Amino acid sequence: MKNFVSEEVKIFRRATFALIISSTYPMIIVGCYFGVTPWTLNRLSMDESDFSFAILLFGVFFIISNQIAGRILVPKYGTKLIMSLAFPLVTFSTFLAIISSSYFYFLLTFIPAGIGWGASGPIGGIHSQLIEKHFKKIVAPYYAMGFNLGILVGGILAGIIMRNSYEPYLFFGALSFLSVFVSFVVYLFGLPGKLDFKGEGEKFKIPENNVLLFGILLFFVFGSNGIIVDWSTLWLSKDLNAPFHLASMGLISFSIGAIFANLFSNSLINLFTEKFVGCHFVMIGASIMFLSLLTDNFYIILAVLSIYGFAVANLIPIVIRQAVKQSNDSIPMTVTNLTTIGLSSTMIMPAAIGFLAETFSLTLNMYLLCIIVFTSGAIFLIKYK
Repeated sequence: MKNFVSEEVKIFRRATFALIISSTYPMIIVGCYFGVTPWTLNRLSMDESDFSFAILLFGVFFIISNQIAGRILVPKYGTKLIMSLAFPLVTFSTFLAIISSSYFYFLLTFIPAGIGWGASGPIGGIHSQLIEKHFKKIVAPYYAMGFNLGILVGGILAGIIMRNSYEPYLFFGALSFLSVFVSFVVYLFGLPGKLDFKGEGEKFKIPENNVLLFGILLFFVFGSNGIIVDWSTLWLSKDLNAPFHLASMGLISFSIGAIFANLFSNSLINLFTEKFVGCHFVMIGASIMFLSLLTDNFYIILAVLSIYGFAVANLIPIVIRQAVKQSNDSIPMTVTNLTTIGLSSTMIMPAAIGFLAETFSLTLNMYLLCIIVFTSGAIFLIKYK
């Protein structure tokens, strides 16, 4: 009996480690990439609309890939194999974006990037739900923590690159080749085949009303998070006149707060209840962020971004957990539908953000972010069960 328990604990720890790695490593690439966004825009003479179209292209192929992976590939091959194969696709396509010689080739790299992310990010969410199902322990916040940890490391790396005028392609090239090793680690440490998901492929159907509502909620949450991750570096450098090497501090500050919130998520939930953390924290954080924007002060906003990151970090895993609880569909189908609806914001938000940024300013988008996130927290408060 003792050996059985110790073996179960070992599987749980290994799977949780693989889960965190599966979200951390790709986000190091993304955090670093968006940290050098001003350099990329200057190199290829792009404006906000050009960059928005690239993100739109990414979103289209993300959704296609997510649907195919969640409905066909995962039931047939399991989650960890699909995730492991997708990582190099994400990293090498980002490397190609960095070395692209023209805007056309730059756009093309967002196609494999979208395919890779569609077959890794949401599939990792399925893997986390399977771990929770088998071991009756909450791990989804740790998966979310990996994303924020990756943004932190990537943002720091971007700051080093920009401050010292290093060639970005050297770093991205090294990270791309290292991703092959990371893929092997995730595959070896992930859930064993007997605990991974296997079943019949599922046809497309309209999600249940509850899942549809939670998906729409995630649409606004993912869209608002995209404003921080994709645009904060450009916003701080352009609207607040921060030096390029300090502009990535926005990502770093946001991710530090989010990491602590995810790391202590279970304690926060036990202390305040899941409903309070998923709803009231979010509304408070959005309100404080809104007030900080009124100061137009780089350092105040930088500090508040950490508070905001702490307040909203657990919203996505709590929303997904609520949807899985209230859904009658399988975990892969539920999570796939949620992420498809949620990430479809990448097909709409970039164009809107680019238009507002060129017509008015990126700061206006930040004000809208606060309003959207506050409203999302209020809606979730009503629908929470």
